Amino acid sequence: MRIEELNGKPFESIVSMAQLLREPVGSSHSYHADEVVEDNSNSVQGEITLIHGGQRILLRAELTVNVELTCSRCLEDFIYPVNLHIEEGLVPTTNIPNDLPLSEESTEFTIDNHNMLDLGEIIRQYTLLNLPMKPICQPNCTGIKEVSSHGFA
Repeated sequence: MRIEELNGKPFESIVSMAQLLREPVGSSHSYHADEVVEDNSNSVQGEITLIHGGQRILLRAELTVNVELTCSRCLEDFIYPVNLHIEEGLVPTTNIPNDLPLSEESTEFTIDNHNMLDLGEIIRQYTLLNLPMKPICQPNCTGIKEVSSHGFA
């Protein structure tokens, strides 16, 4: 997956929380990433666990997202594995009192009124946050080799 694709909506993953919210506190559902993330390039691998914690759902995930980056030294493209450790408390919007609406700028992830969770957006945001500022294809990359008009560098 190219980095440009992360600006759109690269991961389709809407997960129903209805069943888990009906189960007793402490119940959990575990998934392999390929079971819940629709990704044509198979760039997301790992495990996802959702735990019912009363007023919240705890999301725990250990994922690897393979992103195609351009080396900041040699300008060659390479695959960079972004390792994600996600631990988020998710709030069903039905549990938020009407006098405390979530602002548009809220950074907290929520479960919508239909008990659906947009897991794809969480993965997208965590991936963006964990990309290197100056990607390098390999530690000993020497950068662009310019050939002079005399035939030597």
